[in-house]
Amino acid sequence: MKSGIDASLRQKYLDTDYIISDDPPLLLKIGEQSDDLRVLLGSMGVESAALITAWNPRSEQLTDDENDDRQGVLLTDIEKMRLNYLVGYGQLDDWQEYSYLVLGIDKDQATAMATRFEQNAYVWVGPAGIPELITTV
Repeated sequence: MKSGIDASLRQKYLDTDYIISDDPPLLLKIGEQSDDLRVLLGSMGVESAALITAWNPRSEQLTDDENDDRQGVLLTDIEKMRLNYLVGYGQLDDWQEYSYLVLGIDKDQATAMATRFEQNAYVWVGPAGIPELITTV
């Protein structure tokens, strides 16, 4: 695992609540196994997923319009790959960033996508249903 982000920022990623807008919503926490997430993966016929955003590249805050534009490009990329997705977001205190839970993406594809959108990290979920923080820098 790469470790190009400072300890304070890494801790913020680890403390963030990652929420998937399903019915009912799913709460993901880094390192905590989720039966609901395993059921979701199974019901969609996939073994993995990644929660990826295009917001605020390299943790540089952009305007909402700039972030929305970037998020639109990310969605186009997901759709071109013909992958299913759910809308989600990461939330810590009063900070929130919108994301997509991309279903069936493999780790190499997820890392490439997060890197393309200049993200420091993303959330990876394998067959065990345990979200893990993957850094890209």
